[in-house]
Amino acid sequence: MIFPNPDAGTRTQGPVEVKSPWGNRNKLRGWWRVLAVPRRRRLQRELAFVLGSGDRLAALTDGQLDALLIETRRALRSAVARSGMQGAVGFRPQALALLAETAFRQLGLRAEPNQLVAALAMADGQVVELAACGGKTLAIALAAVLGAWAGRVCHVLAASELLAARHAADMTPLFARCGVEVTALTSATPPEAAGAAYRADVLYTTSRRMLLDSIRERRLPGAPGPARRGGTVPMDHDGLQLALVDDADRVLIDEASTPFMLSEPGDNPVLLTAISLARRLCDRFDPATHYRFEGRRIRFTRAGLAMLDVIANELPALWQAPRRRDELMMQAILVRDRLVRDQHYVVQKDPQGQGARVAFGDVAVADLLPERTMHVGLTQAIEAREGLPLTHPPRTADRLSYQAFFARYHRIAGCASSLGGLEDELWRIYGLVSQRLRDAGTAQAVVQHRVVTDAAARVDIAVDAVVAWVSSDHAVLIGLQKVDSFRPMVEALRRRGIEPRVLGAAPPVSADFVISPCEVLIVPEPLLAGADVRLNRPRTPLALMLPEQLESARAERAFWARGARLGTTRVGLRLIDLAHRDVPGWLQRAHRIMGRQARVAPLAASSLGMRLLLRRAVFQSRRRAAKGARFQRHQLFLHEQQLRLQLAFATARPSGNPAPTPSPTGESHATFKP
Repeated sequence: MIFPNPDAGTRTQGPVEVKSPWGNRNKLRGWWRVLAVPRRRRLQRELAFVLGSGDRLAALTDGQLDALLIETRRALRSAVARSGMQGAVGFRPQALALLAETAFRQLGLRAEPNQLVAALAMADGQVVELAACGGKTLAIALAAVLGAWAGRVCHVLAASELLAARHAADMTPLFARCGVEVTALTSATPPEAAGAAYRADVLYTTSRRMLLDSIRERRLPGAPGPARRGGTVPMDHDGLQLALVDDADRVLIDEASTPFMLSEPGDNPVLLTAISLARRLCDRFDPATHYRFEGRRIRFTRAGLAMLDVIANELPALWQAPRRRDELMMQAILVRDRLVRDQHYVVQKDPQGQGARVAFGDVAVADLLPERTMHVGLTQAIEAREGLPLTHPPRTADRLSYQAFFARYHRIAGCASSLGGLEDELWRIYGLVSQRLRDAGTAQAVVQHRVVTDAAARVDIAVDAVVAWVSSDHAVLIGLQKVDSFRPMVEALRRRGIEPRVLGAAPPVSADFVISPCEVLIVPEPLLAGADVRLNRPRTPLALMLPEQLESARAERAFWARGARLGTTRVGLRLIDLAHRDVPGWLQRAHRIMGRQARVAPLAASSLGMRLLLRRAVFQSRRRAAKGARFQRHQLFLHEQQLRLQLAFATARPSGNPAPTPSPTGESHATFKP
């Protein structure tokens, strides 16, 4: 059943107004800390009531419990109809106590105090940091039922489609007994069933699917989407009501660095001409005379700047501006000097039989480009290098940023394993107050650190450790950044008689994360968010390994917590590679000067200084990357805000002014950000 929105009659119908939190909250930096204190005290009082009601509710029969569930749901809905969402505050402790008892009877799961506090906080519109493997699934389900009982359509956004489908299926008995309709929307859902999915009380899906359907419903009137709820409700304030975000740090922060764009075939002959000329002109630049590499960036010498001034006259007029000219030549030089065929990209046969085409490999080419603007035409620059016919780059048909999309919701909340200092940004962008709930009872894995100096040593040490674990009946989980980056290790394991399972070739299913004794499972980083590890045999010791560091410290902390709730012995091994791109060159030279010429340098007491230096170098590198990503998200939101203000100014014309006449050529006008 879809509960009506009690505030629908008091709000004006029309497009949703995108909020601008960056402008409003920049002056209140850290204000979320002040707001978090009284809310935390209220959560503790409500938790005491919930815990105190447990024995009384446990004595009820199933019939009495069902009658009390119906009565509480009606009372909560009536209170919201009278006083809005504030009317639900007084009923939440009683409702949550009932839901906790219902979850125990239906699922066999007894909600812990931290899970109850997390459910209350999310129902109040806050983001919660729970310990990894701290039971976020049950806490989000309890908060979703509270939201549905309050008459709000709830969208639960998981990190992957696998998690969305699994959590919806696992929590269905709880939702069914509470009178709440739940469904999951994934790529396997038929298109004709999408409308019915959006009409459910609680919808489990991913943020990428929500953004894609939002763009589709904006471009195709009547298409099912999150705001239209299957085409029955117009796109107004009633469309997007409540969002509960699982892995909020990944969805709201990491994935929000780039907008979601819908592309269509384009036609840009001017760009193709400039890229062809740049390919020929870059042969005049010599690395010893005209430029040098400083990390990812190219620094032109005086001779190089003079050469740029000379070749500017040979470029099209649009590309003679200094910044455009420099980025065009930087791109051509990077493609010539840094990109390696069959490593960064491959040339393969077009499946349509129209010659060859360029496909990017597993090595992140974006990490080699200093500017995001240099991504435009990168495929065409590679085609020019390989002598292939240049294809027209796709044109952006529509775009939607995560910040603008989530601003459409009445209320958003979420849960994360580790916020890692993101509380201030969550407040400034989304207006979210953060609460940290620590679980002191979670056992930590015993992790050993080893320093390796080259790729061959890394493979040897990793394989030897895996063989030792398998011989002692351990289940082994290996996390890595890319699947193909560890092909040598997979081949080495096969030579030692071990056949590992590698995820990533096909969409994973729940059974993929069940590990048996003496089995090795390799999971790439994009799938680690859904790696809910389960053991085929209870009490099987679990071994965790990171042969290389992950992108962030938050991801590594979540990895080491895998299997924490299984009640088994866990050991870990982390290899620190001195040749990694995050390790500065001066530290590698210091390692050689210290006399560590062996292939492997164990972290003994004599190498404590090197261990501290490595940790500091990795910390500084990640800090710089996080700062750059934060600045990029800030600029993205300001750009979206500027576009919105320009569109509002264009549509808000005085009644006496006629609409502008179209161009005689029929071309549309565009406004570019300077």
